[in-house]
Amino acid sequence: MCYGSAVRWWLTVLLALVCALATPSLADAKTRTHTVGKGQTLGKIAKRYHTSVAAICHANDIKKTDPIKPGQKLFIPDKDDENGKEARKARDKHERKERAKERKERAKDRAKERKERAKEARKDRKERAKRGKDDEHGLHILDFAGGSAYYYFPTGPGRKTLRPILMYMHARSGDPRHDCQRWARVASNLGWVVCPVGPEDRGGGRRGWANNWATGHRAALAALNALRTKYGRRVQLYGNTLIGFSEGAFVTMNVGVREPRAFNRWLVLAADTKYWGGQGLEELGKNHSRIRRVYLITGKEDGTYEPTLTVKGWLQKARVPVRISTPSDMGHELLLESKRGMYRAALVWLTKG
Repeated sequence: MCYGSAVRWWLTVLLALVCALATPSLADAKTRTHTVGKGQTLGKIAKRYHTSVAAICHANDIKKTDPIKPGQKLFIPDKDDENGKEARKARDKHERKERAKERKERAKDRAKERKERAKEARKDRKERAKRGKDDEHGLHILDFAGGSAYYYFPTGPGRKTLRPILMYMHARSGDPRHDCQRWARVASNLGWVVCPVGPEDRGGGRRGWANNWATGHRAALAALNALRTKYGRRVQLYGNTLIGFSEGAFVTMNVGVREPRAFNRWLVLAADTKYWGGQGLEELGKNHSRIRRVYLITGKEDGTYEPTLTVKGWLQKARVPVRISTPSDMGHELLLESKRGMYRAALVWLTKG
């Protein structure tokens, strides 16, 4: 090969390489897109790109009669892609990528939302736990129409589940606030300790029931319903325990015999036959089967000792399960500190049976 021929050969090869690099590949050409402008038609677009309307329609999965709108993107087949098949493949590939990208973005957004919700939930749980800890610590007061009551939350395992009420009806001139604190030390792990306040103001925080069990009846039911409204299914509506001492025993015996569904367990401290009378005994006769258990505690030095034994006999005759404790060293008094075990054992027997 002569020198001139060799030069021409290399120039030809170099020119072919330059053309190959400068000319778009068929795959690149098939990915061209066109954004529809105002007043454009498929025919005008096909003429501009030297292709056919049919090829554009096939590439974009549309019909000749379908309207096109300004801003709409169309894939344009290359002049060698006469039926638009390659452009359609490119369009489908592009759409798959876009859908994958959208799915990825949506997944990213959902993950972010879940993370934010989890963060808010953790914050909310911490705040609720703090509020719950603060709310459930110590003595609280419950207001309701016509009165009020002191109360303590249940303690120990299961305290946030459905728990019974142990409702204390104070004695005449009793201090319901102080008495509630005393009973909470004995009974709060058995359920809600609730202490309605008698309507009679006897000075210095001391209250009474004005020798009227009906006022205690209203207060007991109102306190029960108000607590249930406030705390929902954490508060047991039926099968609760009434506790009453002296005038509170008078209230307890009369409320319990008339409300055996709400209060079917009683701890009566210093019971007296005078507390029932004819109507009370009639109610006992009607509702005896619904009274679950009764525990009587009266000291042998208490003036109501003998009447308490009579009340025990009435309950036994009515076939109500009853137990009695009569400490020889106790008079008409409430000895929650020195005889805590006695009161505790009575309440456990009542609430567990």
